Amino acid sequence: MKIFWSYARLDDMKPKRKISKLRREFENVLSQTVGKKSEVFFDNDALKWGVQWREEIERSIRECDGFVAVVSPSYFNRRMCIYELQVALDAEKRVFPLYYRACQAFTSTFKEDGEEAEINRQLNKASRVIAELQMMDFRDLRNEKLDSRKVEDFLDRMAEAVVG
Repeated sequence: MKIFWSYARLDDMKPKRKISKLRREFENVLSQTVGKKSEVFFDNDALKWGVQWREEIERSIRECDGFVAVVSPSYFNRRMCIYELQVALDAEKRVFPLYYRACQAFTSTFKEDGEEAEINRQLNKASRVIAELQMMDFRDLRNEKLDSRKVEDFLDRMAEAVVG
């Protein structure tokens, strides 16, 4: 099974790299749930130096079995995050929102005027899909240790939902 992990880099800043660590733990649990090695695409690990990164991301999304969106205010403010979501929706991939940090609104608000108005309208429309999907709420667990029982139980439920 292949899953695409979409997140805002601002949420994965050094030194803790919580999103990176959470992704690795999820990949382990998903592999155990499926009973064989699963891959969770993560740009920092998967993109090699010198590749055409946008094409590689689009290809990875088209080839994945599911798409995890790590939902946060930063996610909705990053054009690339919403672009990844739009590619997943266009490819009719199952989208699994992981509610990571509280948001005022579940939509991007890119300016819909000027030379990129149509692109921004499309991105804003794609972002609104998140609000329509059932989310797995990780907010209260965000500061827990990844090996805590609560986090492990959450990841088990998440993997079971993805495998569905």
